[in-house]
Amino acid sequence: MKAVPKVNTDGLYLEDELVDDAFSGIVPFYALSSLTLSDTNEQLDTYQPTVTNSNATDQTSQEKIPAGYTVGIPVPPGLYHPRFDIQSWLIYEAEFNQKLLEAQNVYEQRSKESQTSFQKLHDEWQSKPEKERGEEPVYSAPNFTTPERKDPTTFWGEGLSGEAIKELTQKAEQQPSEADQLKQRIADLEVTLTQLMLGNTGK
Repeated sequence: MKAVPKVNTDGLYLEDELVDDAFSGIVPFYALSSLTLSDTNEQLDTYQPTVTNSNATDQTSQEKIPAGYTVGIPVPPGLYHPRFDIQSWLIYEAEFNQKLLEAQNVYEQRSKESQTSFQKLHDEWQSKPEKERGEEPVYSAPNFTTPERKDPTTFWGEGLSGEAIKELTQKAEQQPSEADQLKQRIADLEVTLTQLMLGNTGK
């Protein structure tokens, strides 16, 4: 199992979710929502063909709508509120799949040409007298080159504005560090202990 980020429909980070180690890609998760139907003829024909216009607005239909996405791509460090660019990812995936398909077509064409060339060469070798043949030709299959993929973590970006980050960092700077808090606690304990000792001495 591994933890992967979940984002809302705008791509903003929500929380981590445990998934199988083999999980990858971007998968939507859904929330049931009531869809109110208007009294248009088109929607009546699609959803409630027997309902009249007078009560069509009271009819609801349950349908699944994306509530966000589970992202199988780790969040890079240094982001205050990570945001995943879902639209850019979808466009990139479509373009990459197209490149992959083109590469497969080129590979298949080269394979056919290579096999045809080898068969011709082998037939010529076989047609020669045995003493003149020499070494038997060996078929060498062409290599398939997979298109290079972009680093998927580059689709993560900062979800906060510059002003929000500035305000957040200023608040963090104003708060004492853990070391300072520990020093203050020790000082308070020393004062309390001194007061107790003085009180006992006075008795």
